[in-house]
Amino acid sequence: MPTVVFSFSKKKCEEIAHMLQSLDLNTAAERNSAHLFAIQTMKRLSPKDASLPQVVATCEMVKRGIGVHHGGLLPILKEMVEILFSRNLIKVLFATETFAMGVNMPARAVVFNSIRKHDGTRFRTLEPGEYTQMAGRAGRRGLDKVGTVIMCCFGEEPPPQLMLRNMLTGSSTRLSSQFRLTYNMILNLLRVEDMTVEGMIKRSFSEFATQRALTTNEYPKLLKRGTKALAKLEEEFVRDADIRIGAEDISHYYALSFKLLSSTSEGLNCLLSAVGNTAGGSLVPGRIVLVTSARKKGLVRSPAIVVQPPQISSTTKAVSSPAVCIALFPNSYDHVIDDNKPKPKEFHLNYIGTYKNRKYLYTHVELDEILFISQIKHKIDPRTLYKQESSLGRAHVGGASRVTNSFFSAKPMTRQVDDFGFGNLKARGKEGSRTVEDQSIEKVISLLVEAEAMEDSCSLDVLPLKECSKGGAFQGDDAFRLGDLSNQIINFAAELRTYKSHFHPNLLKHYTAVEKKESLSATVTALRHLLSNESLQLFPDFLQRKSLLKTLNYIDENDTVKVKGRVACECNTCEELIVTEMVFEGLLNELDPPEIVAALSALIFQEKTDVDLDPEIPERLKLACEAMRKIALNLGQLQNEHGLMIDPLEYCNSSLKFGLVHVVYDWALGVPFSNICQLTSVQEGSIVRCITRLDELCREVRNCARVVGNPTLYRKMEEASVAIKRDIVFASSLYVT
Repeated sequence: MPTVVFSFSKKKCEEIAHMLQSLDLNTAAERNSAHLFAIQTMKRLSPKDASLPQVVATCEMVKRGIGVHHGGLLPILKEMVEILFSRNLIKVLFATETFAMGVNMPARAVVFNSIRKHDGTRFRTLEPGEYTQMAGRAGRRGLDKVGTVIMCCFGEEPPPQLMLRNMLTGSSTRLSSQFRLTYNMILNLLRVEDMTVEGMIKRSFSEFATQRALTTNEYPKLLKRGTKALAKLEEEFVRDADIRIGAEDISHYYALSFKLLSSTSEGLNCLLSAVGNTAGGSLVPGRIVLVTSARKKGLVRSPAIVVQPPQISSTTKAVSSPAVCIALFPNSYDHVIDDNKPKPKEFHLNYIGTYKNRKYLYTHVELDEILFISQIKHKIDPRTLYKQESSLGRAHVGGASRVTNSFFSAKPMTRQVDDFGFGNLKARGKEGSRTVEDQSIEKVISLLVEAEAMEDSCSLDVLPLKECSKGGAFQGDDAFRLGDLSNQIINFAAELRTYKSHFHPNLLKHYTAVEKKESLSATVTALRHLLSNESLQLFPDFLQRKSLLKTLNYIDENDTVKVKGRVACECNTCEELIVTEMVFEGLLNELDPPEIVAALSALIFQEKTDVDLDPEIPERLKLACEAMRKIALNLGQLQNEHGLMIDPLEYCNSSLKFGLVHVVYDWALGVPFSNICQLTSVQEGSIVRCITRLDELCREVRNCARVVGNPTLYRKMEEASVAIKRDIVFASSLYVT
């Protein structure tokens, strides 16, 4: 000892402490010192307040070296317990989690009554950071070599070892920004010239990483260079208009092709994640597809045949390896051979071959490079068409792997047999000395040329993706979305064939020029967005809140703060919109000071109680509370209509809690504190905290009355503030005097 016992319930702290009524941990001298300090503390209270049950029980406990510390304790009693604990006159302290956060009170040992707590929504195990904060109280510097931490099970099974290891040694909770925009903040920033709301958001921790990345990556310089390059490309594009005879609609053709590529990619992603790597048969080996990838591969609406479908990750259901296709280059394609690069092997990826003056390419085809999928499917043997060496010495043939390193490819020892000189001769078939692979690739190129001719005559039918969904894999909205995408693809493909550019012999050249310009334009637009206010995470929230303020007449069209906005600027303690609407609707004008302060308590008190509105309060106060509820519901509805994710009823219930209306009303009338405590089950410390903050709200509403020029309300708020500032609620602090 001393020992701190952490319990995550105020009620539990009280119960355990009262169970130790027969235990005395102090010596006679320590008991006398604690008793004298308690007497000195009670002299600050009136005789009635000093006889409160909580005061009497706490003073009796501290004499025996036992203390309680939680939010429901009277502030002066919490200070007394903290001072006695620091003097080693309290040996066992039962406290809630807040004791480990604000004050530096180390102990020899720390005991956890439980390792599960309620965080406001659910019961959960302590986070590593929370455990470290509380367990860190164990061990006093210069007094203890080690600090002892004890976890109590109380008849329950011990926590699992994995849970304990994570709680004791896990990483701390990641620091996240809690910066939020409020109407008061927006209005105050709109009134000053030195700082804007956007500037405040940029300086917040939530935007720190983004703003640092923008500076580090020199995005402003990149934007400047990109803008210059884009202007140059646009000039060249306009200058070359005379060259594009018969392809004047190439820009519109590119835009529609981009839409078609996006729709096909989205549809295939849906199919691949739901029905497997062949996308319901749409990407099986032998399927004819049209591929567009002008700048990367020199392909524009080029026919290609699938030789290996894409590979899907079993965990993420995303594409881990794209499909392998043999694509036919356009007639206008001019391949430049780079002698510095190693030439790919035949039948391997990136190999460019020629058959009957038509070049073809072995390539990976991403989903966003497939223009559309045709209904044509041929029977092919992928094993004879596609081979690839891997870094581990395995040759992948048509997706299957076989070992090719020197050890595994070694021939077994066999008895030597004389073949009489015929062993080196190749078998000749109908095609002479051509291999099976040669015959297969020739057949494929012929099929691709045939598909190209069909597309030139607009007779290549598009495969509807909705027909590829199997066995009810898509239901409800998913099925509707896939059907919509399937129809889009068919319609876009049909519209694409109406453009002259689609049949232009130099389509690849013109399409590449537009793609280069549009890609750079998209990059410049993205950089501008990153450097603009629109990229700020809270910017949409700011625009929605500002729009609401205009609707409520708090600001005008030029963002100038009006009288209602100036009134809202005075409110910092609670929901400023509710207070402002109450002032302008004259809700407080007809109430007496005790009734005003009682009604305002609903904006301060935040704890849950069983009773909402006490039936014994005056009828005029009841009507005022109902009017406040209507104002809150109306404001919640308006916020929801302006795009804020706020439920009107939830907003009303969270902003207004009438549990202490009767208590505060009687307190303002002069009823002793001991009597008002009998009106509610709320603990004494919570009552004091509510009334203390209520005094601050009274001063703010008084300033609101001054702004609107309402002297009657101004005087009433001064009287209300005087009425609640008395006795134990505003007792002086032990730390100050």
